[in-house]
Amino acid sequence: MTRKYTVREGDCVSSIAHAHGLSPQHVWEAPENEPLRRERTSPHVLKPGDEVVLPDKTERWVPCATGRTHTFRLKGIPERFRLRLHEDGGPRARVPYRLVIGDVTHEGETDDKGLIECAIPPGAREARLEVGGEEYTLSLGTLQPVSTDEGLRARLANLGYLEDDSGGDEALTQAVTRFQAEHGLMPNGTVDETTREKLREAHGV
Repeated sequence: MTRKYTVREGDCVSSIAHAHGLSPQHVWEAPENEPLRRERTSPHVLKPGDEVVLPDKTERWVPCATGRTHTFRLKGIPERFRLRLHEDGGPRARVPYRLVIGDVTHEGETDDKGLIECAIPPGAREARLEVGGEEYTLSLGTLQPVSTDEGLRARLANLGYLEDDSGGDEALTQAVTRFQAEHGLMPNGTVDETTREKLREAHGV
């Protein structure tokens, strides 16, 4: 029997599916979640209060030889972490970083586009990033949909257009105007659907 799960802050489809012994793909692509897919477009960006249908588990028979050890991996486990770093309008390319999530540490350098990408547990909620002598605490799974005021402000802040996501209306209007001017839109400071979609595209999700 299918069940409904009410999304809480920090949840995404991967963390929800993992907590209920399901694969993220099985949950996200369930026919019952079609309305959610149309509204949210990404399984990684949900809003508290959204309802996710948890489909029934399905049985699958796989032939295996006896007397041997076999490994089965659940699809979507682990999850992928992706973060692109920018500075002064350009990517922070080939910069050493250290990313700590729980008791797991990833070390390396950003690629030519300033991208960090690695595997993380689907239920991870927080990470610590050290890069260029700076340290950041990252809240995972808390990004709101771009259709919300919180999601709009967070993306503008992440892209460097807002000093932080709690700025007043004047700061928001100035940030939107600058974003529009730099992305080929009419720089009028009005947040319309075209602006939100371009912001989602520029942010990556």
